[in-house]
Amino acid sequence: MKKKKVLLIGWDGADWEHINPLLDAGLMPTLDSFVNEGTIGNLATLHPVLSPMLWNSVATGKFADKHGIHGFIEPDPQWGGARPFSSTSRTTKALWNIFSQNGIRSNVINWWASHPAEKIDGVVTTNLFNGVSFEPGKGWHISPGTIYPEELAGEYAKLKFFPHEISQEHILPFIPNAANIDQENDPRLFQFSNDFSDMMTTHSIATAVMENHPWEFMAVYFTGIDHFAHSFMCYHPPKMECISDADFEMYKDVVTGAYRFHDLMLARYLQLAGDDTTVILCSDHGFESGAYRPVATPREPSGPTVWHRQYGILAMKGEGIKKDERIYGASLIDIGPTILQLFGLPIGEDMDGRPLLEAFDQPSEIKTIPSWDEVDGNHGMHPEGTTVRSLKSSEELLKQFIALGYVDDTGKDKEAIAKSAEVESKYNLGRCLIWQSRPDEALKLFEEIMFAEPWETRFIVHAADAYQKCGYHKQAIRLLEEAFDLDTTRNLQATIIYAKSQIAIGEIDKGLNHIELSASRLPKQPKIACEIGDLLLKQRKTEKAEAAYKLALSLHSEFAGAWQGLAQVYLRLGQNQNCVDAAFNAVNLLYRLPKSHFCLGAALARSGDYERAVVAFKTVVKFAPNFRHAHRWLSIVYKQLGDSVSADFHDQKVIFLSVTRTEEKNIENQRRDTLFDLPAIVSEGERSAKEIKERPRPSDAVEKSGKTFVLVSGLPRSGTSLMMQMLDVGGMSVLSDGVREADTDNPKGYFEWEAIKQIGESPELLNDADDAQVIKVISMLLQKMPKEHDYKVIFMMRPVEEIARSQQKMIDRLGTDGADLELDDLIRGLRNHRNGSDRFLRQAKHMDVLKVNYSDLIDSGQAEVEKLLEFLPDGYIKDPEKLLSVVDSSLYRNRSKTSAS
Repeated sequence: MKKKKVLLIGWDGADWEHINPLLDAGLMPTLDSFVNEGTIGNLATLHPVLSPMLWNSVATGKFADKHGIHGFIEPDPQWGGARPFSSTSRTTKALWNIFSQNGIRSNVINWWASHPAEKIDGVVTTNLFNGVSFEPGKGWHISPGTIYPEELAGEYAKLKFFPHEISQEHILPFIPNAANIDQENDPRLFQFSNDFSDMMTTHSIATAVMENHPWEFMAVYFTGIDHFAHSFMCYHPPKMECISDADFEMYKDVVTGAYRFHDLMLARYLQLAGDDTTVILCSDHGFESGAYRPVATPREPSGPTVWHRQYGILAMKGEGIKKDERIYGASLIDIGPTILQLFGLPIGEDMDGRPLLEAFDQPSEIKTIPSWDEVDGNHGMHPEGTTVRSLKSSEELLKQFIALGYVDDTGKDKEAIAKSAEVESKYNLGRCLIWQSRPDEALKLFEEIMFAEPWETRFIVHAADAYQKCGYHKQAIRLLEEAFDLDTTRNLQATIIYAKSQIAIGEIDKGLNHIELSASRLPKQPKIACEIGDLLLKQRKTEKAEAAYKLALSLHSEFAGAWQGLAQVYLRLGQNQNCVDAAFNAVNLLYRLPKSHFCLGAALARSGDYERAVVAFKTVVKFAPNFRHAHRWLSIVYKQLGDSVSADFHDQKVIFLSVTRTEEKNIENQRRDTLFDLPAIVSEGERSAKEIKERPRPSDAVEKSGKTFVLVSGLPRSGTSLMMQMLDVGGMSVLSDGVREADTDNPKGYFEWEAIKQIGESPELLNDADDAQVIKVISMLLQKMPKEHDYKVIFMMRPVEEIARSQQKMIDRLGTDGADLELDDLIRGLRNHRNGSDRFLRQAKHMDVLKVNYSDLIDSGQAEVEKLLEFLPDGYIKDPEKLLSVVDSSLYRNRSKTSAS
């Protein structure tokens, strides 16, 4: 019997709102054919909308509180500081673990938090694969755990695609006028190259694994669309007012180009997968691309999520999948259970999602199991206590998170980094719990982080929201009055929470006044309009509530909460068909809405459609078992259907919940007036100033030291020691410790300062150094030099072929371990590294660069000396006539036939 095959492709940030116009224009032909042959729909995201949490929910079918990945970084218990969340942090089995113990071979490429690779039945290349680098003198650097099986590491490392390998053929489809970009002053092409190379690396490794290793399940994750969108969506048509005409014309095609390129890659995956494979394409959230794009990003680690839309994409095709159909109400949490269903495996009862049976032609019966975590077998998960040793790659990924704005840059203070990671993890977990309507659990976390960081307005607002949801209304009022001037604040969320709590303690007029105040300041935020509608509806101001919900829908036609609000309005007005329509719109967007299902059931029951009403009410109690009015309606409807047994069951449930409700009311009455201690909270203005200080942006000015150092840099064996000798005899002050003594390879000395190798961890090293000193800095360290200083960089250029041969001979003489590579591979790696250094230097505002040709310096040194004298300020070189005295052409060994570099 032929085995089932499933290919899961993740496109982070992909959105039908952007895709549909491209499909209509014929610009994504592969996806167009795909959707016509399968089933599509919106895919509702979860909260908070952070990719590591979301993609692990996809892989496990569980919310973040169950799978254990609570953001981007966590404290590092072994090395101190912080590290990216890893596979050792995940507390439950992913799909590939379940499959491994069921004889289903899985290949997993670039999945969030998959490092270190788990030893499953299959191949894993983790989310740290893009951190593969080439180190001169050592060769390819691949962090342990990046690839499983480990023996594949050397073979697949060569598939790394570097930013400087991008040619004009790659760039021009995205940026047709790229040749006109001033790269020294415009870093956006630099960012484009990083995003493109990451995308190509994932594609290269994924297609290679698909071609060379058998599989039944394969999961491939791409960051490309999300990263391109974060960098370039602000330039996408229609032009935003804050964008200049020149920038718009230059970068307006980038995001469309990203989608089209993903379409090309999709074609290759479908070809490799074959017609017998079920393919699922999904995204974790959408991305604002039209009129509601934000004009500013909040200065906080989760700030970039303001660009994320509520709905991602879902497209499925293959044997047994409906063709040219649409499904509704799907959520990220449903992908895992759906894939288990495709393989005929039971769904874990502890999973939060459901299999999307409505996408199947002939769905089989759902089988369940209490929990896959309780099933023994060769699942490949790491044993408890497994440590993560990928320091270099983790550091690179951490820098990427900082660059994207998802992680605070706390410098090199490991204690501060660890504290920040812990606080953010608790904050994200609290948001996940509050979204699941578990405010008591969330409140403990929000209180803890508010006391730890009372200057964080977001922590104050979330703590107040949790107080209000838990029934501590006077405490919420007290906290908000302490933190805000509620008559003038622009924080609408704080104002609304305040209004809710005032109404709850009987201060109706005061609460309504603040609702009106919020409405008068209402920006283009459907969420705020919807919350105002909810408050008005509770006060039986039905017409005003209806207007607020319609305003929310005018801002965002797919805002499920507004449709739910309208369903409640129409139910109250007795407009049954309007109620049904609005409720259907709500649950078709976001299935997990008990109030919407309740409105739908009540309207159907009032219309005499009892069978469908039962389905709606049963869905309510599935998501909200203690929804008393749903049980009351079920009792009524079952009596109409003549099912007295079911009616009696729900009658008893109503009685039980009524007693429980009385107890809850008593608790609510106790909580309403209860007050707790508060941290010392400064004014909103002072908190804002603290926020700016704690979270400087790349655009914020760096406080300069006033010092300028001369750096001699280049690849090892490129002539850096010779240049140091020259500057030394020329009278410059050379910072050298003499630890590395002269030898056969450098008989006149190395002139190195050993401590500079630690500059990344200890940027204060240069604080006590003298201005204008000369320091030899290997090219790998250039990016770690502190930006508060300025640098005059003398970069030695020597033919890479010569460097490679010189390095190999030096390693042979020393008998040390070097790069275990063929000469051609070594040359490619060295050239990639030097091109990457050159690319960085073109962008580095704090570095002025002079390239010195080593061959020319040896053969006709005066011309190079003249360039050097012109480059360095007057007075730096005191004895210029001595510079060439140390040049010894007999030491120019390994000379190539050409001096081209």
